[in-house]
Amino acid sequence: MPKDADSDKPDKTAPTTGKALRDSLEVLNRNLAEGLRTADRLQHDASRLVEESARLAAELVEQRREMGRLHDRLHRAEGRRAVREEELRRAYETAERADRAKARFLTAASHDLRQPIQAAALYAHILRGAVDANPAAREAADLLQASIDSLSGMLSGLLDLARLEAGAVDVSVTEFRPDALMRHLAQEFRESAATEGTSLHVHPCGVAVRTDARLLARILTHLLSNAIRHGGGDGRRVLLGCRRRPAALEFQVWDDGRGIPPDARAAIFEEFHQLDNPERSAAKGFGLGLPLVARMARLLGLALDLRSEVGRGTVFTVTVPRATLPHDPDRRLTAAARAIAAAATSAAAAATTSPTERMKGRRVLLVEDDERVRHAMTMLLKRWGVRVTAVGSAEELADRLPRLRSRPHVVLADHRLPRGQTGRTVAELVRRRWDVPVIIITGDTAPERLREARSIGCRLLHKPVEPGDLAATLDEVMER
Repeated sequence: MPKDADSDKPDKTAPTTGKALRDSLEVLNRNLAEGLRTADRLQHDASRLVEESARLAAELVEQRREMGRLHDRLHRAEGRRAVREEELRRAYETAERADRAKARFLTAASHDLRQPIQAAALYAHILRGAVDANPAAREAADLLQASIDSLSGMLSGLLDLARLEAGAVDVSVTEFRPDALMRHLAQEFRESAATEGTSLHVHPCGVAVRTDARLLARILTHLLSNAIRHGGGDGRRVLLGCRRRPAALEFQVWDDGRGIPPDARAAIFEEFHQLDNPERSAAKGFGLGLPLVARMARLLGLALDLRSEVGRGTVFTVTVPRATLPHDPDRRLTAAARAIAAAATSAAAAATTSPTERMKGRRVLLVEDDERVRHAMTMLLKRWGVRVTAVGSAEELADRLPRLRSRPHVVLADHRLPRGQTGRTVAELVRRRWDVPVIIITGDTAPERLREARSIGCRLLHKPVEPGDLAATLDEVMER
């Protein structure tokens, strides 16, 4: 058969191939269109990413700038904090220096102001003893003594108040029975109460307490003085007593005077405030007693209470924690036996000679740098019949000691002496040669003075020393 025999027949595969091509083109077009759309989306997304990146970059730059600003502020704040810390450190150092300066001032004022008062008190006592035969001179001497006592009382009150405000008062809490303290206060205030026309009654209760005995004594002293001055008179009564409570003892000072109005009960604890002293008479005090009582009670953590009724009287109550101590032997005595023993003791004391009579012919070594006090003390001791060797410093004492032929019966030494020497220096100098009792006299009321004196076996007296207290102390240490 010839090759082209079937050439005129139709090709059945052509339409199929064309359709396939068309289908392929359509798919390709669709894919291309989808690819274009995807490309558009990708381009759009890329544009968004570029914009977001630019925004983030801008934010990052701004954040870096803000961090820079914060760092600058922090640096400045650190600088201000350092400045404040430096200011606080300087303020603290200034406050410490002020406290030290205040303490030095109080010590110096206590000593330097008491010195002339001590000399004046001794001269006044000598003067009173020399003018007994002259009523007018005796009255003048009594007025002089009263003025000195008032000045001394005001100075002591002001210095005590300043020490309490400065936190310069040490507290030494012990357990003790306050009966002897209460009896001593009764003896101390009996004469002043009688002068005011007031009867004073004291009732101890034999219960031990736990507190600072010295500060408690000062609290009760101020309360008694206040009651006698302002609540007594005209045959009225003042009572110091105590009430037992389960864990405490209440010390109470009663008077049956005019009483205190309700609107004045807070003001009486303010400095220099007095209800019945518009003329500011020194004989009625200076308005420092009750403020001192309030501060000392607060320092000791003691409750202070006031009850009063106008026209009927007042009672101050100080509540002190109780303590447990073994029974003293004389606690087992009956009341009658104690009364007999007390009467016998009083009779025996009355029958003995006075301290000044027993001191006649005794020898006293006096070390006092203040010439006025040294001269007045020497005059007083010689009036009592005492032989006195007086020097003005520890150096002078060291020079005189080898030349002293007779052992002194007692040494009287001021605490503060020139060139930093003290009463302790005097005690050590004298005791290298003799075992002699030493009495240190000081205007410094700081508790460490008492502890120091006790540590070296010395007695301590505070200026201004009353002649009677001086005589009693000299007599006591000489007898030992």
